[in-house]
Amino acid sequence: MERAKGKIVNTELKIKDVCSVCNSGKLSELDSYGKNLFLSDLLNYVYKDTKHLLKYDYNLLARWLLKVAYNSARAHGSDLEVLSQYADIILGNEPLPNDLIICLRTIAPTTEGEYTVLPASTSSSVIDNPEWFRVGVFRVENFDSMYWAFRHVTINSYSFLIHIPSIVSNEATAESGSLHDAINNETYSGTVLKQSGEQLVPEPALDSITYSLIHFGQFPLTYELIQNGTLKAAIDGNFDLVGYWIDRKDIEAKNIGNALEFLTELLCAREIVMSMKDKVEFSVHGYDDDPRELYEIPEVLEFLRQLDEVWPYWMLFQHPNHSWLQILCICLSNGKKNNQGFLEFDGDLLSKNMNRWFLALNELSHKFAISLEINKAVSEKAMRILTKGFS
Repeated sequence: MERAKGKIVNTELKIKDVCSVCNSGKLSELDSYGKNLFLSDLLNYVYKDTKHLLKYDYNLLARWLLKVAYNSARAHGSDLEVLSQYADIILGNEPLPNDLIICLRTIAPTTEGEYTVLPASTSSSVIDNPEWFRVGVFRVENFDSMYWAFRHVTINSYSFLIHIPSIVSNEATAESGSLHDAINNETYSGTVLKQSGEQLVPEPALDSITYSLIHFGQFPLTYELIQNGTLKAAIDGNFDLVGYWIDRKDIEAKNIGNALEFLTELLCAREIVMSMKDKVEFSVHGYDDDPRELYEIPEVLEFLRQLDEVWPYWMLFQHPNHSWLQILCICLSNGKKNNQGFLEFDGDLLSKNMNRWFLALNELSHKFAISLEINKAVSEKAMRILTKGFS
């Protein structure tokens, strides 16, 4: 973890824009409740043979978890469209929404032997304990919605998964049944906390090392699990633009493999996806001496069609000040000049291509827990580039 500069901190993050009345009053009361719950329950590890009845005040626990999640979200600028609706709820001025779902998932210490085995606490010696305080995002498999935010607060063995509905729209309520079904079908969803204030702690779903390995897998460059100088430099902030050239030799050989190798690397982990967002400009090279426009060269069109068919995720990575999206759109929509010298293209193909790209953006947003704010900003960026100069 020492490799993860900026990812692991040894002290509490401080939010300094809260007024003293709230900070020393209602928010302080929430933190006191969280501290007491930690000392009484969350400090203790959970093993496969643990039989423990967790007792809690559901209202205080939910508000404290929302407060922690909201501060983390504000620090990272994500999920604010939903979480900002909860300020008065966190302060206790408004009731919790009925659709809010909190699940508890537990993580066991790792013992000698296979990491995937979760032996009883008395069976063998512990080689790693779940000692951490992590706050972040997650997604529910087979459920995708813009009306919910998903944040986890994980303290030692206890991982609280908070499913947070928008309270300014009826859509979240309409989707709550589908969300419950999706939660019930997940392998590691945990147990839905009862509002009664008593819950038998569920058996651990993972051990601490396996859980950490999943975390490391989302940050392969930070933890030096893979080596890629270009991506590493971009993630470290050394440059804001990555130019990828599609070479004429590959086009004429009908070989999309080289381009696809680079594009696939962009999707290998959330760290890379988020760091390369808005940074890439693609271009076709080797045709400078050809008098034809790219959309007039059959082999270019066929190459781009094949590449786009297997990798339609351009929108998220497109640099906002460049025009690859528009060039690609023209090439894939039968672009041609009319008798007046204006560019025309097939409107049905244009619509089909744009719909596929927007759906691909939504797919990435769900897979990599990309917030609604980022999705909207990327969509607006794409529309500006696609429609620039078009009537």
